[in-house]
Amino acid sequence: MLKAEELPKEQIYVVAHPDYFPETALELAKRLADAHDKQICLLGILDKKETISAYEETFISWRNDRISFPVNYYVLDEDFTDFMEFVEAVILIFEVSDVPPFNKPINQLKLCRELRIPYYFVKPGQQISFDRVLVPIGFLVEEREKGVFCRGMGLHFHSHIMLMVANDYGTRAQQNASSIKSLMDKGNVEYEEVDSHKNSFKIELEAVDRVAELNADLLMISASREYGMDDILFGPKELKVIKKSIIPLMVINPRKDLYTLCN
Repeated sequence: MLKAEELPKEQIYVVAHPDYFPETALELAKRLADAHDKQICLLGILDKKETISAYEETFISWRNDRISFPVNYYVLDEDFTDFMEFVEAVILIFEVSDVPPFNKPINQLKLCRELRIPYYFVKPGQQISFDRVLVPIGFLVEEREKGVFCRGMGLHFHSHIMLMVANDYGTRAQQNASSIKSLMDKGNVEYEEVDSHKNSFKIELEAVDRVAELNADLLMISASREYGMDDILFGPKELKVIKKSIIPLMVINPRKDLYTLCN
């Protein structure tokens, strides 16, 4: 196995465990890798009861028998966030399943809290498509960062972007949407604004409830800024969205500073 310093930079990482083959996550990774000319790497996250060799044997077997395109692999027994920053990862993908450790996505959400890159959640058998992307927009200024990814999807996948702007009393959500539209206009990205009924605190939940109605293929949301007491007790909004979503989900942490795979 390569050492961390020997890994190619700017790879797309698919988190995997020997007990479960992440077929849908790998399909998503392949689509993204082809569009952005990036390599793919299987990432095992070691716990105290496991051995690196168990991961290596399984990953090598998958590469030989089940994966039809080139992939690297790495088994992590160091700090997750530090590693992701060191290797300059561009995207992270999880496949939610009934098999531990991917049956409780709250653990993956906590793992990703400090990431500066987007991360995806998919479920087995979900269709991978970027044709129609649903993007709820709230009042926080960080929502404008979604415009960079909307523009990128329009340029690389010719996506049709559906902006669902929160139905707030104030105008900040609409101002954020205007900023995103301006960025997409510069890239000639096709988009529309769809009606909404919920405010900024509920807009993501409305969006996930309406993906079938709107024929959406991908849902893009922001993670919570901070976890309050309700989030700790009952789970943050993004956990509820993951559990309900019937399409792949892209999550962006609410940070203004670094997103590497965007143009």
